[in-house]
Amino acid sequence: MARTALSLEALFHYVLAVTFAIGCAVVLVVGFVILTGALPVFGRIPVLQFLSDSDWHPTSGLYDLKPMLVGSLLTSVGAVGLATPVSLIIAASLNFFMSGLTASLLRRLLFVMAAMPTVIFGFWGLTQVVPLIGKLQAPGLSLLSGILILALMIIPTTTLLMDAAFAKLPKPLIHGAFALGATRKLTCFGMALPILRRAVLSAALLGLGRALGETIVVVMVTGNRAELPLSLFDPIRTLTANVTLEMGYADPLHGATLFLSILVLFVIATGLALLVHALDRTGGVSVDV
Repeated sequence: MARTALSLEALFHYVLAVTFAIGCAVVLVVGFVILTGALPVFGRIPVLQFLSDSDWHPTSGLYDLKPMLVGSLLTSVGAVGLATPVSLIIAASLNFFMSGLTASLLRRLLFVMAAMPTVIFGFWGLTQVVPLIGKLQAPGLSLLSGILILALMIIPTTTLLMDAAFAKLPKPLIHGAFALGATRKLTCFGMALPILRRAVLSAALLGLGRALGETIVVVMVTGNRAELPLSLFDPIRTLTANVTLEMGYADPLHGATLFLSILVLFVIATGLALLVHALDRTGGVSVDV
């Protein structure tokens, strides 16, 4: 039996190692393909031109990426800014203020929402949220609608990540706080949250990565106008939407600029992943007992 257990453990480690190697290889191949596709740009278009041109019109030799960069950052950061406190409140309620049955049902709902195709969020936003915003100020397809729908989309993911962090808190620590007379509110916000600050930040960063990479939602609800927004009610276009809308008819140089957009997103996503890994290594849940 012991020999069988050892062989199964060795097989398990071998499978993990192979899976890890395949995953690394896929990431490297994807990065290589993106970089290769973007290389023609560096020899023909000065990098600063992407920030200094007056418009985005590749067929006329204008390659202003500022509107798409700003659109991507504003929608993603705005969505995370809305989603993080909501997710934190829900996760705290699941662990400290809800009954076991209610918390279990809500977790199941969050899992269902996290697994939903994003086109469902986009369609709901297009048919329900956009008309409401349009009543405040036309056209409704706007930066604000993109922020709201992206926030709704990432709340389940960030909430479940924070909930998992709360679950890692040592039970004796929580019971000890209650034994000393601490209320649920004080235990949650005075003890648990300071311990979980890195885990909360990691969840927010992962939510930011998902929001930056989202395509169909922003295509459906933001208006796709390649201009810098002057208010929350202005239409915008993101990098992902720009690639989706234009790759099908782009000429080689135009296509290379779209690959450059993907490369920018790839670098940002990689940086976020490395930052989350660094936070986890320094202690997503740091408790000295």
